[in-house]
Amino acid sequence: MLSVELNKVKYFNMALLIVIAISVLYFEFIHPLQGKITIPLSLILILVMLLLLFLNLFLNYVIKRNALHEMKISNIFNNITAFLVITNGKQLMDVNRSFLDFFHLNSIDDFLKEYSCICDKFLEGEGYLQKKVSQNENWLEHLLNNPESTHKVKMLDINDSVHIFQVNFQEYYQDNETKYIVSFEDITKLENELANSREKDKQLLEQSRLAQMGEMISMIAHQWRQPLSAISSASGVINIKARRDRLDNEIAIDLANKISDYAQHLSTTINDFREFFKKNKEKKRTNFEKIISGVLNIIEEPILNNNIQLIKEFESQATLETYPSELKQVILNLIKNAEDVLLEKNIQKPFIKIHTFESDEKAFLEISDNGGGIDDTIIHKIFDPYFSTKTKKDGTGLGLYMSKTIIEEHCNGELIAKNNEEGVVFSIILEKEK
Repeated sequence: MLSVELNKVKYFNMALLIVIAISVLYFEFIHPLQGKITIPLSLILILVMLLLLFLNLFLNYVIKRNALHEMKISNIFNNITAFLVITNGKQLMDVNRSFLDFFHLNSIDDFLKEYSCICDKFLEGEGYLQKKVSQNENWLEHLLNNPESTHKVKMLDINDSVHIFQVNFQEYYQDNETKYIVSFEDITKLENELANSREKDKQLLEQSRLAQMGEMISMIAHQWRQPLSAISSASGVINIKARRDRLDNEIAIDLANKISDYAQHLSTTINDFREFFKKNKEKKRTNFEKIISGVLNIIEEPILNNNIQLIKEFESQATLETYPSELKQVILNLIKNAEDVLLEKNIQKPFIKIHTFESDEKAFLEISDNGGGIDDTIIHKIFDPYFSTKTKKDGTGLGLYMSKTIIEEHCNGELIAKNNEEGVVFSIILEKEK
C-alpha cells in the first residue's frame, strides 16, 4: 500500500535528520572547521535539516491524507451490499464484510481453512457459471473471455438456501501484479419475481388462448351450419328417392360426392382448428401469406357474412423463422378486434385491410380498418394487461397484451399501433430469415 511506502521514506528522513543533527553538534562544538570553508558547515547542515524537516511534515500530511483515503475505500469496500472478492487468478487475496456475513465467517482465514477459491461454493446448474466451464477454461478465465455477457452463479448460504448472484469483474494492476476484483450481487429476489412474472404471463396466455378457443368454436359452429344442412338435405333426397324407387346410379353418385365434399370441408375445418392451437416448441420456416391464409380459412366466412370487405394486399413472400400457431393467434386477435369495432360502431361500408410488404431485413404485416381509430389519450395504454376499449363488458383486456408479449418476447419482433385517417393500423414487424 502507498501509506506503507511513504512511512518508510518518513522513517529514513527522520534517521537522516538525527545523523545531520549529530554532525552539526560535532563540527560546531567538538571539531570546528572554521577558516577551512567560507560558509560554516553547520549552517549548511542546518539548512539541510530544515529541508528534511519540511519534507517530513509534508510526508506526514500525505500519509494522513492517504490513510484517510484508504480508510474510505475500505469502508466502501466493506459496506457494499454485494460481496467482493479480490484475486490474482490463483488465490483468494481479500474479501469484504458482506462476503464474511453471508458465510457467517470472522475473517478470510476462516474461509481459506476449507476452501481455496470462491468457485468451490458454486452450485451446478444450466446457464450458471461453474468452477470449470470447460476443459481449458475456469470460471475467471470465462469471465475475462466473455466480458460483454451476463454471468450468474448459484450458492448456498449457511441455512442451505439457494441464492442467485450476478457476477461482474474489474481488472487492475497493483504491486507489480494483475489483480481482479469480482463482485457478486444477490439477485435472488429479482429472479424469483421474474419467474413469478413469467408464470403469470403463461397463465394469462392460457387464459387468452381459452377465450380465443371459445370464439373459434363459435366460428366453427357457424361454418358447419351450412355444410351440415346440405348433408342433411342430400341424405333426405336419397331417402325419398330410394323409397319411391327413383334413385338411379347417376343421382346416387352425385349426391354421394356432394356429401363427401361437405364432410371434407368439415374435416378441414377441424384440422385448421387443431393446427391453430398446436403448441409449437420449435420455430418453423413460413411467411406471412401462409399464416394469414390459415387464419382466414376459419374467420373469413363469418366476416364476409357481416358485410365487411376484406382487402388483401400481399407484397411480401419473405421467409420467416417463427412460431406459426402463436403468430396466428395474434393475427386472429387483431382481425377480430377490427371486426368487433366495425360492428359495434355500425360503420358504413366497413372494411379490414391486410397488407404485407418488406424491406431489406424485415417483413411487415399491417392490419387496418375504417372504424375511426382509438382515442389518442388512451392509445398508449392498449397493450396494458386488463385494459379494454370495448364498450361491451365482454372484453378481457388480455388480447392485445398477450399479442404484444408473443410478438416481442417469443418472436423477437415488434407490435405497434397508430391511427390513420380512417381508423387504426396495427403493425407486426419481424426479422426476415437470413
